[in-house]
Amino acid sequence: MNLDIVFNKYLLMWFMLYNDSFSQDVDVLRKKIYNTHRIEYSLLQKDKIDIHLDIDNYIPDDDILYNLIEESSLYQKLQQETKQYKMKLLQLRDKKLRNYTKELKDITRYLPKDTYKICAIHPMIDVLETDFKHHIITVGKYIDSTEEDNFLTYLVYKIFRNEFSRIKTTYPEILQAILELAITNELYTRVTSSSKYNLGKKSLKNIKEKIYPYWLMYLGYDPKDFKKYMDRDNIKFNTENYTYIKQLKNMDIFGFIEYIIEQRSEIFNKKVGVIEEIEVL
Repeated sequence: MNLDIVFNKYLLMWFMLYNDSFSQDVDVLRKKIYNTHRIEYSLLQKDKIDIHLDIDNYIPDDDILYNLIEESSLYQKLQQETKQYKMKLLQLRDKKLRNYTKELKDITRYLPKDTYKICAIHPMIDVLETDFKHHIITVGKYIDSTEEDNFLTYLVYKIFRNEFSRIKTTYPEILQAILELAITNELYTRVTSSSKYNLGKKSLKNIKEKIYPYWLMYLGYDPKDFKKYMDRDNIKFNTENYTYIKQLKNMDIFGFIEYIIEQRSEIFNKKVGVIEEIEVL
């Protein structure tokens, strides 16, 4: 899985022009430009799509407003701070991604082949947008040292959600539940060494409980260790009600999804325990 951390000055300037207010100084500059160049201002809003089309080499057809912004001391300050933010994202990627990739490969037996562009925007803008048509994730959020794994796990979640979107199924809730089990729960648990199986959408809680015994089999855990994981994750089930299915541990995540969908009648008619309710993502 390749994450390319990039900076595009035109995208930063676009957000200064069109994003919700994030700075009084930006508001002043934006109003000044709007009052003197209303036609150009209205026409430029579509530029974000064009920037995404060529994030590395974009050149605007009309750079009047961009030049006005770029000449301002405010933009120079925001650009410098955004480049510093980009460096922090690079450092975070270099520090963590190898371990994330290793764990993902072990959990899903699959890694995305596409390169995803992570476009750094000033963190004060407070944005995380996805354009998966062009494999771009725009990120502008403050990340302190206690939030690094939360941020990276969410980023991976977004990427795998896009990867899973290629699966055509009439049971999207099963797909979503397995996505949470793989990324929100298992990956996050491994990288933090603390169970995160209490996290996830409430609407998927019951489905995940039903899948959980088969999930442990898929992960290749020995049946004699099931109680340890049930205690860790606060999900209980009667092991005597389940036959250990050896072939699950040899599947990749897509094979597991297919198996759960095919066996849904048997799987969802069984009773298991309770998972604590916390809504995230």
